[in-house]
Amino acid sequence: MKMMKKEEAQKELDSFLDNIKTVVLSTVSSEGEPFASYSPYVQDEESNFYVFISTAVQHSHNMYNTKKAHLLFIEDESVTSHIYARRRMYFKAKAEKFEENDDRFEKIAQLFEQKHGSDASLIRQMPDSRFYKLSPYDGNIVLGFGAAFKIDESNKKISKLNTMGGKAHGGTHEEGLNKND
Repeated sequence: MKMMKKEEAQKELDSFLDNIKTVVLSTVSSEGEPFASYSPYVQDEESNFYVFISTAVQHSHNMYNTKKAHLLFIEDESVTSHIYARRRMYFKAKAEKFEENDDRFEKIAQLFEQKHGSDASLIRQMPDSRFYKLSPYDGNIVLGFGAAFKIDESNKKISKLNTMGGKAHGGTHEEGLNKND
């Protein structure tokens, strides 16, 4: 297996989100109950992500109460070269709900319309839904076997290979437990 160089990984990171229109959103309730679903998203010039979701869904309650989310962007399985090595990028994120009549609404609505076309027009017709700003941190990108990289604080640059001495991006469960000792 050939190791991917940092420069190659940076090129992949620079274009990774170009053809991905949805994010897998994972949240947890105040009681610790996990919930996962997906949502269309947009990204602003500062690398923040935005989703538009109903205030009645579990994600909205979870993010409002915990101010947290986990974001997963993953390659379409129909185009992957190996089902166990799907390219993916994930972040932890701070979640902030837009309140009704937020001044930022129009700018983000326009980003949605640019990215998602006429499908995004429903944003203006759903008064019980809100934008959530998801400010990412602690990001990683996995580009194949032995090609897991940490993303820097800007969320735009590869900072380092993240493979625990060549043992994939997480090592074994036991190694993960022991590394905090």
